[in-house]
Amino acid sequence: MPLDLESLSAQIEAMTQSLSLDLSKDRLQMAREQFLRQDAARLRMRLDDPTAHPAWLVGYPLEPLTNRYALPAHHDNFCVVASDGSAIYPDRHSPVRYYLINAGYAILTYGAQPDAELGNQCQLFYADEDVFISPKYQTLPIDGALVAVKMAVSEMETLVLAAEGVSEAETVVLRDGTLIVWGLDSPSLSEDVRNRFLGPYLDALETLRQRRVPVASYISFPGSDEIINALRVGLCPDLHVICARCETLRDKGEAACAGIVPLEDRRLLTTLLGDGERTGLFMSRQPVVRKFYPDPAQQILFFYVNVGGEIGRVELPQWVADDAALLDRVHALVVDQCRRGRGFPPALVEAHEQAVINMGDRQLVERLLEEALAQQQIFVMRSLKDRSKRERSI
Repeated sequence: MPLDLESLSAQIEAMTQSLSLDLSKDRLQMAREQFLRQDAARLRMRLDDPTAHPAWLVGYPLEPLTNRYALPAHHDNFCVVASDGSAIYPDRHSPVRYYLINAGYAILTYGAQPDAELGNQCQLFYADEDVFISPKYQTLPIDGALVAVKMAVSEMETLVLAAEGVSEAETVVLRDGTLIVWGLDSPSLSEDVRNRFLGPYLDALETLRQRRVPVASYISFPGSDEIINALRVGLCPDLHVICARCETLRDKGEAACAGIVPLEDRRLLTTLLGDGERTGLFMSRQPVVRKFYPDPAQQILFFYVNVGGEIGRVELPQWVADDAALLDRVHALVVDQCRRGRGFPPALVEAHEQAVINMGDRQLVERLLEEALAQQQIFVMRSLKDRSKRERSI
């Protein structure tokens, strides 16, 4: 049944009328003032307080907030290696439990001998050890969240393989999205299960480190507010930053930090960063990284950069940030890629095109599976719900 456009139109009009541009401008102005005023050393001291417990994810400033870095120069000859992934997720209505991951890659070489190599690596997972996990003496089917983790591992391993044959000294490898493997901090997961998924990912990062090939991820139009949340820590008048026991909220009915939220980091930094400039470095305090990335060199840092037209977020391991030449290379080549791609790295665009699984692909996989089962004289049984959708009738 199509949408009730008349009803939806009225709701959209009501939504737009409820937005307050004046209030948004006030938040932005206050956040900008705090950004220019707050002392990073004081913020670190407050965040290092063992009793501190902010209710939101906070970026840990590693240098003064007002530090800005101009776009570095880079060599004319360089290479960008990128990967992206797509998946067919497990379907409980399917006659066989499986999932499929397709990791695409692009190797774009620029300069005196320009070249492009595109490809993908497709893998079908169906063995019991691939489609079931056993956390704490249970046997559970792998769900979408863990398949997404597996896909992140496949993308990173594909990056390592793709970069292996690159001879260009000035190389950077890029992932679309984040370097943080989400979904592994569930208390229901055993350490063995967690290591099974995270171990290969960290091993791939370590391989790139040993080769001294900088790896980073790029997030376009980021929705994160970790710098804003750091400013909230600075605004807190309480002795300890414990949001669940906010004294200002209790006494005055509104937290002292309420004046700058909601607001995204990118909106603040649009007013502060010139074309090509980046911020200083911040450390992610995401629980997965703090708990399960044991090597300090693999801690995930981030900075924001004005790529021309928007503020992007770049994540990179500590070992890349510790090497000034590698950090400058990431900064320079990310901006170069975004300029070549009219706002987004063409290497990531090409990797996505190699990875994407469209509806026709999904139907083909399903048909091949049913034909293979028929050849083995295995009767295909689907749920009645699935059959009803396929043979829709009134």
